[in-house]
Amino acid sequence: MSTKKFITLDDVDNNLGNDGNMPGIIPTLIYGYQEDVATWPDEPDGTVTELTLDAAGKLTGDVIMKPGTRAYSLDFTEDVGTFKMNTVGEVDSIHWKYELDFIKAKIQAKILGFANAAASRKMFFIPTDENGVQYLMGNKRRGASMANGDGVTTGAGSGDRNQISLKFEFRTRKALAYEGDVEDILILVPVTP
Repeated sequence: MSTKKFITLDDVDNNLGNDGNMPGIIPTLIYGYQEDVATWPDEPDGTVTELTLDAAGKLTGDVIMKPGTRAYSLDFTEDVGTFKMNTVGEVDSIHWKYELDFIKAKIQAKILGFANAAASRKMFFIPTDENGVQYLMGNKRRGASMANGDGVTTGAGSGDRNQISLKFEFRTRKALAYEGDVEDILILVPVTP
């Protein structure tokens, strides 16, 4: 009988660090088409070597785009974006559903174009929470997909916001943080002749 535990348990204290704990996500996302990614970061694999709790909770490596492509940024309205990880599934098939919701104030053709581009395509997103933790929605097996949300509204009165509300979902085996590149990914990868 094997005694391998795959993930080594450890004490988890209440250390919030010097910066404390801030709710929400920063109002800028990185996004792109799943098919434009050349290399995805590696998921932790406890079957190879036993993992610490820290290693079991994060991806290793960067999202690297294909030649001739890049990722993009999307700014949205501050303090209206949320990112969630929820467990779903039956016993012995528990996995994670990531959910990203955000509102972009003022209906404009460009944001409607983004919604149309993302409506039936597999996407990836990198949201960052206010504590600096990044998350990757998308991998080589599946992309993030648009889900039913509150849609577009002009608002009715002077106290209402003219806006588009968007929601994306991604299902994966593990809840993981992304510690990879979020700068070079925004630069067009040259096509070599």
